[in-house]
Amino acid sequence: MSSLPSPFLRARQALQENSGRTIVVAGPPLSGKSALLEEVRTMVKEWNARVVELRGSYRSRSVPYGALDGLNAGEIPSGPAFGDAESEGGGEGESSPNVPMAAIAYLPDRLPRSRRSRGERGRTSFLGQPVRGRSANEGDPEAYWQQLLTEFRGPSPHPVAILIEDGALFDPESREFIVALSKKARLRPLLIVVALDTSVAGYITWEDSFLGRGDVDWVRIPDALADAREAHRLKAIFDDLPSVTQRVVGYVGLLRGNVGEVVLSRVARLNYPQLAEAVLPATGVGLVKVQEGKVIVPHVAWIPMIGDLLPEKQLREMHLEIANALAALSPEPTLARRIEVARHYLAWFPGPMALRNLLEAGELSLHLLSFDTAEELFADAIGCLPSLPSQERSTIEPELRLLHAQSLFCGGRLSEGETELREGLQTALHAGLSVEIVAEWMEPLVLTMRVIGPRNSLATTLAELADRCHDASWTEIEILLQSLIAEFEYERNHPEKARDESRRAGELAQELRPGHLQAIALLAVGLSRIEGSTEEQALAERFLGTARVLLSRSRRWELDHMAGDLEARLLETRGDTSRALQQRQHALPNLQRQKLLSVELYHQLAIATTLLDRRVASGVDAALQRSRVIVDTLHLIPPSPCLLRLWVLEGRARALNEETTVARDRWEAVAEEPAADGIPRLRAEALIRLALLEFSSGRPELGDALVAQLAEPEMQSALPLAWKASLGDLAQQAASSEHGGAPFPVSTSARPGDSQKGERGRR
Repeated sequence: MSSLPSPFLRARQALQENSGRTIVVAGPPLSGKSALLEEVRTMVKEWNARVVELRGSYRSRSVPYGALDGLNAGEIPSGPAFGDAESEGGGEGESSPNVPMAAIAYLPDRLPRSRRSRGERGRTSFLGQPVRGRSANEGDPEAYWQQLLTEFRGPSPHPVAILIEDGALFDPESREFIVALSKKARLRPLLIVVALDTSVAGYITWEDSFLGRGDVDWVRIPDALADAREAHRLKAIFDDLPSVTQRVVGYVGLLRGNVGEVVLSRVARLNYPQLAEAVLPATGVGLVKVQEGKVIVPHVAWIPMIGDLLPEKQLREMHLEIANALAALSPEPTLARRIEVARHYLAWFPGPMALRNLLEAGELSLHLLSFDTAEELFADAIGCLPSLPSQERSTIEPELRLLHAQSLFCGGRLSEGETELREGLQTALHAGLSVEIVAEWMEPLVLTMRVIGPRNSLATTLAELADRCHDASWTEIEILLQSLIAEFEYERNHPEKARDESRRAGELAQELRPGHLQAIALLAVGLSRIEGSTEEQALAERFLGTARVLLSRSRRWELDHMAGDLEARLLETRGDTSRALQQRQHALPNLQRQKLLSVELYHQLAIATTLLDRRVASGVDAALQRSRVIVDTLHLIPPSPCLLRLWVLEGRARALNEETTVARDRWEAVAEEPAADGIPRLRAEALIRLALLEFSSGRPELGDALVAQLAEPEMQSALPLAWKASLGDLAQQAASSEHGGAPFPVSTSARPGDSQKGERGRR
């Protein structure tokens, strides 16, 4: 298992899927930030990424854009242009030999030859102070982004990683440049990692810049690494203390260096006078201090060192005593207390007690949408399984691995989630567990995998697992997998395959008694016929209605909400958008109360679509903002249909507000998804809107090139009839398209359901 924190593993997955991340590493001096950056650098170089390394300094932070030296150079060694000494020769109009020609897009006309000349120290203000000069990298992040696009689109496309050390020493202009660039990282395989020293005041400005950004991950390192000399001095002080004082100080260190007297008294099993007497020698030498009813270790760097001063056996016993005391003091523990107790039991012994507490804390974290925390807890719980008897392990391991798979999927680590899903079902098959119980464990995963989308590897995994379940006569699990496979085929614009897979699920469901599993099969059959003929739509209505009746009887509310989304899609396809909008808005409060983000996202995106099509400004921003929050919370990456659809809708909203550059970025990201991974109808819509945007912007040659792409067979099969009728005169329609943000015109010759197909089927 990798030693990198979860955000970096999530970023590695995103880079493989043509998407990027922004990660901030914050910690005190000597906390290992540089070592972490080096490990990240090794990771991204394995993916043939171009690595750009930047570093702030006290000298360059007084120069605008001074921290951006080398932004274009990548791994080109620094030369005279980046040194402190003045280079000889060369006039003002000459450019630095170390700056590539590609940098001209955003560099100023005059490139100073050195840091000294950049500041132009000879000029002074009327107060006698030097005038702040211009840096060689002053410019526009949008121009630099356009330069990066050539690396993502070229004949040998590759990711780009910008690794920043000492970011807290950046000048304001350089910081704003990086912050602006980070807003586009999700659109392409661009990884930005910023290391911040929390002891420098500039750290706060980065916090403010990223405030409210759900697309930015933070890795906070609370403590500095142990210093050998300081550890030696601390050991000398500790060894001179009485044994009872050593024990109490050890408890304080294991309780994170800040503990109340009530808790410490219970843990140490000392009354208050005894506790005061035991603490007194430690306060006399400054090892701890008593303040406002708490015993505190005065120096944060000492806290991790204290545990190293205790013998291993005694240390484990103390962890057990702390865990028992905290559990007794917290009859209704919070999540933080549950995690703390579980960690202490794990430090004592990775056995049944630790497993039970880790599992409880992990399930609560999953419910509260803290997916990284849940993943860590489930991973630690899996590490406790070898201590269990084989019979007990075989009944616990499948559920634990499926829970771990769900936390990995929601944490954006999809490949690891697929592996754990496979392991969970295999162990369940070998253990001979009841198929009804395993199906109940699998249902939440179905909702999660729907929103992840039809990744090739995930579809392959589901097909393999469906075959194994068929061989084992696990009909219930096979229905769940077949229904999901059918929806993936539907998203990929393979209607015949979708109907075949859904028909297979329906045939399997006939073998079962009426219940929620039959309803899931009916939902798959109904979805595959929503965009069919009038007769097929009537059949879909019957299937969906029957499914909702079965789900209401079984009290599977999360599946009932999914059925409600499909019913609303059918209404939208038929043109009854008012009723569909009302139905979706009515469902939102229950979805938010039950934290069913994977279903709510479909409703929010459909609401935004309807409002944009009606040219109703009120409510669009709220629906898109909520969708963005859900996408970031679930860590969705391409080819998730919901993520790509969000980019299309955000582009429409920005285009209507005359923000054509932002709209172009969104639509290009969707249109340039690899054909093997993209969603055809979303790619087709993005291409059409891009063509309208280019025609309306006075660039007909680019518009014609985009229209030519729409002539490809895959794009033609993805286009609804109403859209095909409009392709021939996009140049004429561009003037009234509001830069591509307006709804597509409806062809009167199209079938009644066709005009809505493109808007509804892309989810």
